[in-house]
Amino acid sequence: MRSTLYLMLALALFTLLWRVLPHGWNMTPALALALFAGARLQQPALRFALPLAAMLVSDLILGFHDTMLYVYGALALVVLMGQGFARGASLPGHAGLSVAGSLLFFAITNFGVWMSDTLYPLTAEGLVACYTMALPFLWKTLAGDLFFVLGFYAAFTAISHHAAQITRSEATARR
Repeated sequence: MRSTLYLMLALALFTLLWRVLPHGWNMTPALALALFAGARLQQPALRFALPLAAMLVSDLILGFHDTMLYVYGALALVVLMGQGFARGASLPGHAGLSVAGSLLFFAITNFGVWMSDTLYPLTAEGLVACYTMALPFLWKTLAGDLFFVLGFYAAFTAISHHAAQITRSEATARR
């Protein structure tokens, strides 16, 4: 559906702009974009390309970092999570997948921070310290991801209803 592609492009631009403008730590729509790209886009390559391109362009502006591989990898896994998600899934289903994606992202990216060997020793104690120090950021990630997933869900619901009304109107006009 063309309206889905246009909405996803608009959400990708929104994500890019949100990342480069001042915002609260760990509160970006990147995970929501990855989740919805996986669930809603028909073209397999575009499912991955759209959220990763939004991240790459914003990182070109913000600057690159040692954990980019982990961040991009985690987002790609969230796209895969979205692919397994039913298009007509409920709001609680989207919220649950958002929480799962946030926790996956937290686990992978903080492992990357530990692996970068700049802040924590590469020991079991260092890994525990890394995750412990990251816990204060987790609630913001969860809150931000839930907020944006719910907002994207509302946008898709509104667009779907609007598209259905147009289709009904066209069908009525043809009779």
